[in-house]
Amino acid sequence: MSLTTETIRARQPLRWEIGRLRLRLKPAHRSCGYVQGAWWPRATRLTTELPALLAALALRLGRIDRVTYHETDWSTTPQRIKHLDTNVALDPDEDSPHTITVFGEEFGRCLTLLVVPAYTDPTDAYTTVTTAASVNDASTPEQLLGISPHRVTDRLHARHALHRWETEGGALDAIGI
Repeated sequence: MSLTTETIRARQPLRWEIGRLRLRLKPAHRSCGYVQGAWWPRATRLTTELPALLAALALRLGRIDRVTYHETDWSTTPQRIKHLDTNVALDPDEDSPHTITVFGEEFGRCLTLLVVPAYTDPTDAYTTVTTAASVNDASTPEQLLGISPHRVTDRLHARHALHRWETEGGALDAIGI
């Protein structure tokens, strides 16, 4: 069996790349529910989306060793990537659709994130991401992705908040690190 490795950016991603992440995490000391936050990638190519995500999550987890992902959520992905001089194993997992789990260097340190599909309507995605990162939310990924846009009490507020998030770099401040 041959091992496929892809090298992605060998340099530390710039602050603006991390700031462009559409990511929210629950506070580190509050880990209730199935997911510890949510991520809304811009595309379905995992190796394109991972550099900034890994850089941001390394602030909480330390060096990243392994990522598990739902194989059908992403385009073809190699078995390993080289990121910041570290070989990161990419393991498909058919049991957890719409999630990605990132494992840190210390045993037991990992984050499971809801992955909001890239094609999701921006208002729905914003609502789902913020709900998943809510301190007391214990919803399953299926429940989170099934949130009806009609449950948003103020859609106009959600659109303004999303616009502010995208234009002011608020995502970096909100990742809860």
